[in-house]
Amino acid sequence: MIKTLIVEDNKKSAELLVNHISNLFCDLQVVGVAKNVDEAVSLIYSEKPSIVFLDINLQEESGFDVLKRTNSDEFEVIVTTAYSEYSLQAIKASAVDYILKPYDVEELKNAVKKAKAQLDLKYGKREQQDSLSLNDRIFIPTLDGLIFLLIDDIVCVSADTSYSEFHTMDGKKVVSSKGLSMYEDMLKPKLFVRVHKSHLVNLKHVKKYYRGRGGYVTMTNGMVVSVGESKKDELMKHLKM
Repeated sequence: MIKTLIVEDNKKSAELLVNHISNLFCDLQVVGVAKNVDEAVSLIYSEKPSIVFLDINLQEESGFDVLKRTNSDEFEVIVTTAYSEYSLQAIKASAVDYILKPYDVEELKNAVKKAKAQLDLKYGKREQQDSLSLNDRIFIPTLDGLIFLLIDDIVCVSADTSYSEFHTMDGKKVVSSKGLSMYEDMLKPKLFVRVHKSHLVNLKHVKKYYRGRGGYVTMTNGMVVSVGESKKDELMKHLKM
């Protein structure tokens, strides 16, 4: 069962969401309903939910404060609110999706589907889709949904505040709402190495390493990526230098 927490200060809205979850998803288990930030933080640490439905307006508090006091990389966030102007903040807060009240059943289904896809990716569960194994691809949550990238096409992943930016062979850039550390864990087995606090590179796309205090590498798409001094030995180990 997938542990699910609801953060909602309106009793009727909370009950409605609990009913929707019970009726629509046989694999989701609601482990608690929090009415304020303190309750939400406490339940996140005690119950360790995998999905959190997060209301933004909690009386005089903000649901975003819950994320500031917890590690949101450990669970998927679905923002729920009656106000559409919070959509950009939701993505900045690494939310996998954003749904407006009153709840639309199809939007709720889609949001949970996205959250499950991220959980499957995070915990290494892979399924077959079409003729291509999902082992060869990565799901990237964006403002509009999920983008699928071939892992071998990814040249570099860089950090931009709370975002991650994927740079591909053809020069495209895809912005993710998740942090770089999470992608480092996912991509490390695929020959990706953290060469800087802000950069994760695909060793298959390293063209040349230039020595120096830390040095830098040039990539197949023309990018130049600095190598942190503390990361140099790790890079040399992988390059067998």
